Amino acid sequence: MHHLQNRLTFILVLVSLYIAPLGVNGQILNVERARLQPDSANYFTGKAGLNFSMFNRNAGKSNPNNYLQLTFNGDLAYVSELHSYMLLNYYNYLLVNYDSKEQRNTVASTGYAHFRVNFMRKQRLSYELFTQLQADKARGLDLRTLAGGGIRYRLLKAESSGVYLGTGLMHEHEEWENMEEDDQLMVSDLIKSTNYLSAKAKLNDNASTEGIVYYQTGYADSIDKWRNRVSGDVSLIVKLGNRLSFRTNFNCTYEDEPIVPITNFVYAITNGIQVQF
Repeated sequence: MHHLQNRLTFILVLVSLYIAPLGVNGQILNVERARLQPDSANYFTGKAGLNFSMFNRNAGKSNPNNYLQLTFNGDLAYVSELHSYMLLNYYNYLLVNYDSKEQRNTVASTGYAHFRVNFMRKQRLSYELFTQLQADKARGLDLRTLAGGGIRYRLLKAESSGVYLGTGLMHEHEEWENMEEDDQLMVSDLIKSTNYLSAKAKLNDNASTEGIVYYQTGYADSIDKWRNRVSGDVSLIVKLGNRLSFRTNFNCTYEDEPIVPITNFVYAITNGIQVQF
């Protein structure tokens, strides 16, 4: 049995290394991934992952496209007796040399940094403040900043599992390039309601799952309509050792009234390895 477990672990690692470069991580923030159970206190914890890939695809008989992709994600949290502090980071850099003769390159970079404080974290009803800086050059988002706060309510708690509901208000500033109008810059400033339902569950000693669904909405005077955004993120984590885990992640976003013409619904499926420290 021990030999079989070692073989399964080895196979999972190989599969993850093969699939990881094919995934494109999204911008959906799963605030549960850096939270731990509220029993312990006064410690730092974190998770980090790094993927690198380089490959080419033919764009003609002797003119291949060359791709270079680097993906980093890192979470850091400090848990005190009363409060918790989380810093979540993600960055993806994709360089495509699509014309080797003229050496023309296209770069698509996406990323965010999110800081969140959970006050009175052990109480059934606690309080949150957060701020975020984000960009998604591939879709034309030059800058998104947001800041806000709200309440967090614990609906259910069991050993290594829980269900939570959060609601609050935030200010969101966006700067988009309209690619259909000669990259004209479009700016939006909205006060939004932000709401989420999240859950974490331990499936067995080696597997767990976590997920979150957001609903964010605000009234835009420029179009006399509400701008609504629904997004979700679900992960399955399988432990490969004390600090090493295999993660499969699905996330998606739907926006009914984007301020520039973009695809309303986007999704991503990602596989990879993460290290916890």
